[in-house]
Amino acid sequence: MDSCGAPAEMRRGSEEKLRGGEALDKLHGAAAKRTLPQRVNGQRRRGGARCWRMGLLEQARTEWEGGQVHRYHPGRDKFGSLSIVIGSTLGFGLALPLIAESNTVLTLSVALLFYGAMAGSMDVAMNTHAVMLEKRYQRHIMSSFHALFSLGGMAGSALGGLVASRAVPAGIHFLVSGIALAAMSILAFRWLPLPSAPEDAEKVASGGTITWSVPLGALALLAFSIMLVEGAIADWSAIYLRTSVLTGPGLAALGYAVFSGAMAGGRLTGDYLTGKLGRGHLVCYGALLAAAGLVFVLLFGNAGWALVGFTCAGAGLATIIPNTFAAAGNIEGSAPGPSLAVVTTAGYVGFLAGPPLIGFVAQLSTIRAALWILVVLSGLSAFASTSMKRTSPLRRIP
Repeated sequence: MDSCGAPAEMRRGSEEKLRGGEALDKLHGAAAKRTLPQRVNGQRRRGGARCWRMGLLEQARTEWEGGQVHRYHPGRDKFGSLSIVIGSTLGFGLALPLIAESNTVLTLSVALLFYGAMAGSMDVAMNTHAVMLEKRYQRHIMSSFHALFSLGGMAGSALGGLVASRAVPAGIHFLVSGIALAAMSILAFRWLPLPSAPEDAEKVASGGTITWSVPLGALALLAFSIMLVEGAIADWSAIYLRTSVLTGPGLAALGYAVFSGAMAGGRLTGDYLTGKLGRGHLVCYGALLAAAGLVFVLLFGNAGWALVGFTCAGAGLATIIPNTFAAAGNIEGSAPGPSLAVVTTAGYVGFLAGPPLIGFVAQLSTIRAALWILVVLSGLSAFASTSMKRTSPLRRIP
């Protein structure tokens, strides 16, 4: 019997189901998220003023999504993280066909704003729920969830590109994707605990309030820096390899592919490494590995070293964001939901700021010179990892 009065075997079985449900939600949520950008990119390649407006609307949708992350926490305090997971995930599935059926800029704008609101709320709610589950599970599991998010994103990109290349109408594509998301969500919800709204033990333990502190600020800065690096690599790695290293288009695209693969692989092993080294040390070593990898990319002007460098960068960055979110959910005296909202918002801002920042600096000098910013930010992130030593690891929720 454990401290809650239930047999240990029953508790373990229940926790396995909770973990499986959360993992499934992460996987298909990421896959659905990557479907929309692929179709937008496909429409852009076909040209025209309407495609230019779609690009602007997609950027606005992303910015709205980041804004909704910050606005998320009052709803979590009122309804509980699981209720937000369920509502935002189902709303996210509904948003996909609404986007496809929008025939004017106004209706498309409204649909994309709704999509962004659901996606932003879902992000923080899933991470908050994962933090609570990690505390109950009493071992590190956050990196595994983010590994599935990475794999789901890769699958969604591949499937979205394949469907677009087959000229499947966007309406059919998004409708099927929305139905599939809703069906898989309902399956995952069966394995998650029932909503407990204001009586949620997490809220009782923390008062549902956010406590502004040095660790919270440092974690927000860490999320901003790392996601800026990730966003810049996503947008500029292929351009750098094509224009500075002078590779062919196929090899240029391989840069981000090996980066993404290394990141997914690093997250699959991240929980084991976190348990062995501790969050602070692993984030520090990962940031230094990423900085070293990017140095390889920029110092040696050949494709082989560049691919090795992008692989090292992906492996180094892999566990930083999962551990940053987990640490934000374990700040003493601060509720996990609001703390995660602050840190995730900072990360979104960095992800949005990275590509235009690199583009602006590259226009003033060169892409190679601009990408050294990423080396500096990765190196400085190693120092921000010390903030994780001032969080409480795996605070247990009864």
